[in-house]
Amino acid sequence: MVYVTGVGLVNVDRHYDKSTRRLAFEASTAALESSMAEGVDFIIVASSISYLHEPQLDLASYIASSMGLRGVRSITVECGEASGLAAVMTAKALIDSGQASRVLVVGVDKLSEYPSWRVYKNLSLLYDTESDAFYSIGLGGIAGLLMRLYMNVYNVDRLTLAYWPALMHQNAKANPYAMLRFAITPEKVLEAQPVAEPLTLLDTFPLGDGAAALVLEGKASRGVLAEIVDVESATGYQSIALSDDPLKIESLEVAYGRLVERTGMGSVDVVELHDSFTITGILILETLRFTERGKAAEAVAQGVFSVGGEGPVVNPSGGLKARGHPIGATGVYQVAEVALQLAGEFPGLKVDGARSGLVVSINAMGSSSYVAYMRAVG
Repeated sequence: MVYVTGVGLVNVDRHYDKSTRRLAFEASTAALESSMAEGVDFIIVASSISYLHEPQLDLASYIASSMGLRGVRSITVECGEASGLAAVMTAKALIDSGQASRVLVVGVDKLSEYPSWRVYKNLSLLYDTESDAFYSIGLGGIAGLLMRLYMNVYNVDRLTLAYWPALMHQNAKANPYAMLRFAITPEKVLEAQPVAEPLTLLDTFPLGDGAAALVLEGKASRGVLAEIVDVESATGYQSIALSDDPLKIESLEVAYGRLVERTGMGSVDVVELHDSFTITGILILETLRFTERGKAAEAVAQGVFSVGGEGPVVNPSGGLKARGHPIGATGVYQVAEVALQLAGEFPGLKVDGARSGLVVSINAMGSSSYVAYMRAVG
């Protein structure tokens, strides 16, 4: 068993005055203080874009040293957008194997201090550099193509799809760690600046900086927020152009199937999933079979995944769309948010009585997918 005993979050924003190490320090200090932990066996740092912007390899050891944790074991994890949940998976494996009893997991990335052309050039490396990134139409271009295909195949109108970002902004309003804490209407989404028709600017995640940290323990007598039951993963196609069905995220289907088989999990109460674009969130809902294919956008518009709806509450944090998406740190935010929901301590929109949760993190359009099943304790 692996328990979350401490959480530290930095609000996602444009932190021009803080370095990568400073953001990591603030999140880590808060997590260690909340857990009342006395030392850790490992520090695992998830980061994806920062080393391209602030050139630094072996980031985990330098973050550990700057925190005064010299002598601690350190590992740096880079798995693109899924880095955060991959780091949690690594920490859980260390604890399950007996190599560690307490691990500090830190996710950190900075995107906002650099020219947009440089940021988007580096973000294109999340996709295959021999195909999609080399002959790039951009992240938004790929998402726009998928959105148009989805609309044509399932006869879904554009306004119905716009209910997803509107819901994410509504959820984020109460989250003190969210970057975009204001409401929008579905109509406003359609009126926003075009990115790659039919995709608009309000269908995309904002560029921001962030850091989140977790203290994970194998045995804990007090201060437990939640249990991480299992984490699974799978790799997928290097490009959606190679898939027979680009409207299904096959790596996620495999990873989720493994998770269900290993844990016997059924329905869950709260889900934090990867909605880098509106269409990504919709495809994830359908890949997980939370709705029939072609029906997720309509279900969102009808309130199925909102508080009081028929399904699990999805992204009460505001998701990548409105909480923000500091790339390598996002998976750590998601685990922290679900843990706080299960403990009844999330500072934003609460899912009352939540006893189980799911975290979904993918890179690009499914080159790899990670899923985590979490339960309340007590």
